[in-house]
Amino acid sequence: MISVGYDSESYMGIGEPSEHPEVFLGFPDIPDEPCLKCELRTSCEKSCKAFRNYVASGKFKDEDIGRILKDLA
Repeated sequence: MISVGYDSESYMGIGEPSEHPEVFLGFPDIPDEPCLKCELRTSCEKSCKAFRNYVASGKFKDEDIGRILKDLA
């Protein structure tokens, strides 16, 4: 028979409190999508720089709305 020992304090036993407590810091502040502010939103069939940045990172600059249009693919 093989005997296996373990340290109960390091394996989900009584020990030190975690250095990373689980604290909810709230939801991040995500801006509205740039298409809501755009003049071309009713007839737009392309993606602008602001929309591409919003999709990639959740952020965009107001001056990028309607700039550098590319076909949707």
